[in-house]
Amino acid sequence: MRGGAGAKLAAYAELLRVHNLLATALAVVAGSLLVKEVEPFPLIVAVASATLVAAGGYAVNDYFDIEIDRINKPQRPIPSGRVGAREAYLLSTFLLAAGALVAFSVGLATGLFATLNAFLMYYYSKWIKRTGLLGNIVVSFSTASTILYGALAELEWAGSLHQLWTTVPVFAMVFLMTLSREIVKGVEDFVGDSKAGVRTVAVIKGPRTALKVSLLLLALSIGCGYIAAWSVGLGALFVASITVGGAISLLALFKCASSPDPVACASKPRRLMKVAMFLGLVGIIADRALPHVLYIQPRRE
Repeated sequence: MRGGAGAKLAAYAELLRVHNLLATALAVVAGSLLVKEVEPFPLIVAVASATLVAAGGYAVNDYFDIEIDRINKPQRPIPSGRVGAREAYLLSTFLLAAGALVAFSVGLATGLFATLNAFLMYYYSKWIKRTGLLGNIVVSFSTASTILYGALAELEWAGSLHQLWTTVPVFAMVFLMTLSREIVKGVEDFVGDSKAGVRTVAVIKGPRTALKVSLLLLALSIGCGYIAAWSVGLGALFVASITVGGAISLLALFKCASSPDPVACASKPRRLMKVAMFLGLVGIIADRALPHVLYIQPRRE
């Protein structure tokens, strides 16, 4: 009996991608630290809400991908029979609804923002992901939303929503970095997407052009990072993290775009960009946690 219960829990953990939920929680914490004074209640609610919505999104994605996964990933929880399809669907809708509803305990803006992301996660999985570029944009918005969400909850709780604009460069940095990475992922999946009719930038304009677009977006993302350091008063650790992560990613992208077979080498810059995003989050948290670090002078209000 214990073995059966343990196997079921492991299947749920795989379905909900628990390791990714930890990254979601980390991003929300980083976002909350963009605010000068962090209150525990909005932070806890924001982390809970964001992880619930993300978990629901992962589950509903597997539900709508069941036929594809039967062929490409038969070991996944649903096609393998470890989690029933209806079971996964009901769980996903519950998690998405719970994540949206709990956010209203902070305020209307936070609740509506969570609701928007819950709807985007559902419809992304249902049909938007197959549109290519639009799907890339939705993923990028949802990813960037996690870091904005922490700041939004804190500021609404404090009655200071007018200060939210200072976090826009951070949102833009994460959005552009994720969009760049999603386009590179499209290059990596070029053969399969071409056959399936998914209209990614790589399919429409070609892999090499897609990588050049990704390079431009990544450069803009790094630029937004430097603006963010000024707008919210982030310091040397954050600047160093985005500089190192950005430089490594740019170099990998440039080499791949210049290679004879850009499709074959696309996985490397994609992985490095994920590391760069993680470095940026750690840079925010470390910068705020170490008050002795030299800060870039924030804009005076």
